[in-house]
Amino acid sequence: MLVSETTADQALAAQELLSLARGIDGSALSSKEKSALRFVCSSLVINAGTDLADVTILQAGQQLASHAQGETDPTEPLHFQCLYNVANAIVGACDLGLPTEGPREVWLPALIENRRSSRVELRRARRMFLNVGSSQQADPHTRSAAYCNLANSLDHSGRWAEAYDFYLRALEADPTNGNAAGNLAQLLLSQVHAGVGQTGHIAAVYDKYVKMAQSLRDGTVDFAGSATANRWDGLEPTDSLGHLALGLGDPEDEYRQWVATYRLALSPAVEGLGTEDAHWDSAAIEVLYGNSPEDMSPPILAETNVLKSDFLVSRQLAYEGYVQVAEGPQQKDDDTGYYIETLDYSLYGLQYSKLFLAQRSALDVLDKTAVVANEHFGVADEARRVSFRKFWANKDGVVRPSLMRSPARSLPSYALSELAYDMEGDGMYAPSQALRNAGTHRIVHAAFLDDTGITVDARSRIHLFELVESTVLALQVTRSAYLYLIDLVSSWNHPDDHVGTYAPFPSFEYMQFPEDPEQESQSEEPEAAAPAEENSE
Repeated sequence: MLVSETTADQALAAQELLSLARGIDGSALSSKEKSALRFVCSSLVINAGTDLADVTILQAGQQLASHAQGETDPTEPLHFQCLYNVANAIVGACDLGLPTEGPREVWLPALIENRRSSRVELRRARRMFLNVGSSQQADPHTRSAAYCNLANSLDHSGRWAEAYDFYLRALEADPTNGNAAGNLAQLLLSQVHAGVGQTGHIAAVYDKYVKMAQSLRDGTVDFAGSATANRWDGLEPTDSLGHLALGLGDPEDEYRQWVATYRLALSPAVEGLGTEDAHWDSAAIEVLYGNSPEDMSPPILAETNVLKSDFLVSRQLAYEGYVQVAEGPQQKDDDTGYYIETLDYSLYGLQYSKLFLAQRSALDVLDKTAVVANEHFGVADEARRVSFRKFWANKDGVVRPSLMRSPARSLPSYALSELAYDMEGDGMYAPSQALRNAGTHRIVHAAFLDDTGITVDARSRIHLFELVESTVLALQVTRSAYLYLIDLVSSWNHPDDHVGTYAPFPSFEYMQFPEDPEQESQSEEPEAAAPAEENSE
């Protein structure tokens, strides 16, 4: 550390640190001390590589961290600190290719190409970050940093809904992480500029996190350095009059509170439910253009209605199971089953099956999301062969051209393709997909002790806490995919692309038609043409 602090030339300091690290094996230190010293060296070398934008130094730091990790016990915090450093070095090397300037139409295609060309390494790093963040053995500071860096990586790829979730997880793990609050504010500002959702509400929440980031300056310095803290100090509030969180006025409505806590509302709001109305899952296609009745009522309107209702059933089922599990392991009064005691700490009953079924049915909605996109955008794949994981991109990671309106509006389609890539192989959501597959085709049940995790065997035992976490995560992932689909449709329905005789469609809530539809639709046309203004608070 003295070398790093006293050597003016960072590249020279990094080489001296690497030289020190090579001498660790021959030292008289204990094995624990050796791995701890390698970890410290890797941290300093990775920091130097990031500052110097030197991929060689970053790779050397990654190797040091990986070596140190291999010498640690997986139950120790140091194991996860080393894993965090490995992921950090991978992302640092990939991010060197990110565009830094120019107009959006120039840097957005370059950003997507950077993410695509690094997709294997980035997927591996995201899985590591999630493993560190969700570990009960990792220390809170490292967990928070891992969640924050995972969110940063997701945000770069246009996966804003997931990024939002993980920034909040970073703050939950360590409430002093001002860097997570600042990054969250920056994400919200981008959404305001994009005119997405309830912009007045989003601006008000942005102001909340600007204030938080600036009040946590010391925490930002601790996590990310003074330069980042200065950046958050420079954020200007919007002084928006929008609401912070609607729909939570009745504290006795535990279902609404649960949905808001886990961010499971299909709503254009980012916190709360977005409205006090009973029909608060209101995220929908806000504008479509056409010059005929057929154009104005395409099949996708019916299809997204089905996606939404299927998701809401999964969410309701998950809530019922969640509440009953929280009450305790005893069999519930409404459970008519007679279960045989197996004497192996296994858990049986409706509440556990509700969670398993909710997890599976939520991920089933993902496949239907791909089916909707296949039909709406005329991709022409055979419907029965469409799956979410394989639909969005070619094998090399290039998004299918029929899903992209233009290079400057291609981020939603890339977000969906990268999310799908995370559902398989070494992806961060692969365990969720594996649980869904095992629960569909084999015997899976909850357990207190001696859990096996997901296996390919006929029977798997899942720890109760893992089941609850996986169910909530499946709902969050499916919600994100639905919102990205809405973004994708919107990217094809920009007013600049539809001039002349085209007009936005009038939207009426199901079974709630106005008394005079023709007159009502004519009066509403100007508002529907500017959905961002319509949703502002």
